[in-house]
Amino acid sequence: EIYNDEVYDLLDPNFLSTQGSPQKRSLGVRHGGDNVVEVPDLRKEKVSSVSEVLLALDRGNMNRAKASTNLNEHSSRSHMILRIDVTSGVGETKNKGTLYLVDLAGSERVRKSEVEGQALKEAQHINKSLSALGNVMEALDRKSSHVPYRDSKLTHLLQNALGGNSRTMMVVTVCPHNDSYDETTFALKFATRVRRINLGSAQKNVMAKNLEESVKNLTSELSAISKAKERSESQLMSLKREKDRVEEKLAKASVTRANSKGETKTLNVLKQSNNDITARWQKEKNAREETAAELAKTQEALRRVQKDLASLKHKQDSLSRQNEEKENIIFDLKKNLRAVKEQFSEQKIRHRRDSVIQSRIPAPSTRKADTTNKPSPYQQHPSGLKKPTSTRTNVSKRVESRTPPTVTDSSSVARIRFRVLKMLQEHDPAKADKIDVVMNKFKGREAELLDRMVARYETKKSDEEAKDGVFTSPESTTSSTDSNGRPKSRQEASLEKHMARMNRIRAAKGLS
Repeated sequence: EIYNDEVYDLLDPNFLSTQGSPQKRSLGVRHGGDNVVEVPDLRKEKVSSVSEVLLALDRGNMNRAKASTNLNEHSSRSHMILRIDVTSGVGETKNKGTLYLVDLAGSERVRKSEVEGQALKEAQHINKSLSALGNVMEALDRKSSHVPYRDSKLTHLLQNALGGNSRTMMVVTVCPHNDSYDETTFALKFATRVRRINLGSAQKNVMAKNLEESVKNLTSELSAISKAKERSESQLMSLKREKDRVEEKLAKASVTRANSKGETKTLNVLKQSNNDITARWQKEKNAREETAAELAKTQEALRRVQKDLASLKHKQDSLSRQNEEKENIIFDLKKNLRAVKEQFSEQKIRHRRDSVIQSRIPAPSTRKADTTNKPSPYQQHPSGLKKPTSTRTNVSKRVESRTPPTVTDSSSVARIRFRVLKMLQEHDPAKADKIDVVMNKFKGREAELLDRMVARYETKKSDEEAKDGVFTSPESTTSSTDSNGRPKSRQEASLEKHMARMNRIRAAKGLS
């Protein structure tokens, strides 16, 4: 038995102790006489029939290592070799042969058998020994000079059965189940490779010598040697004659060389020319190789430059796309900015118009209108403009019909807050700290707050400038009475103030 690459004797009567536990003793392997592999201390039993051989085989199988795996309930965990030495013949001439009956453990895939511990170690040794057997078969198939028999104890013991004067038959068993497809395929391929190995014809091993046969063999060998000697002598004579002819030719050649100095000189010149041409050719060859190497380097550099150029082009396309996207964004932002500016300009113009209209609204009168001396609808103004004489009720209705816009934009609210704060700091600093209270009070009506602040402070400022005489005009110096000596109404006075302010603006701009 070859168990974990160790050799054990299965026919040893002390293989099992009294308690039933195995008492295995490892045996060595060595080469005996006639270059035969032997196992010292291996038990040998004499048998005279096939039934006795089978009984010995059964005893050995009982002591053989077995275990249960997921693939086989009674799995062999070792290789078994039964060696039968057979002697046959009558009289002095007898033949001797050795029959090896080998039961190999099957190759095992640990992933399928799921073995662990000692069983895993056994599987590894089984697969290793089968792999060594495959290497031996491959070397025999290639007719290699070295066959690795010593890679495993299995191949070492079977060296005489696998090579030399032997005839080997291998029986490969396979499983038809789908789960064993890979193992079956590998086993059939291995069997196909083994089938091609040809070791030659086996020869008989004769134990006793037959003198007459030996004499005949020796006589035939002696005659063959004599014939070979005669052939060698004839070949030697022919070689001597050939030698004489060669020496004669050499002598003639020497005489010829001595008489042909000119030819020798020409030959030397030709040799020199040949050497020069060879040197020049070698130099040109080296130059071509250097040029080829530089060309290869240049091509490699060109490929790298082309690759970098392609990368830069890709980056340029990407940057162009990004630039185009940013330009679109800038265009949209500019468009939105123009829209905001136009909205802000419209809002500013609307605020100015509201401020002007607010400044033109007169204060309510406490006296009754004179019905007897009622002015005409359009009265001549000293400046030459026609003054509309609308009633206070119509103006109040027009003012009430105008509703201040509601401001919802945060930027517009911030601008209104800034203008209101600036007017408070300029005209009423004491109320500048209460700007937050005022803005909360007019929340949602910021435009109305701005109109009130403009009407309150800027109109008041214009009136004070008119009183102080900052700008003098004929209209500003008119009396508070009309041409008939009658006091003017508040509406008329407000109109005159407005015309005076317009004249001052024109004068400031250089238009009047």
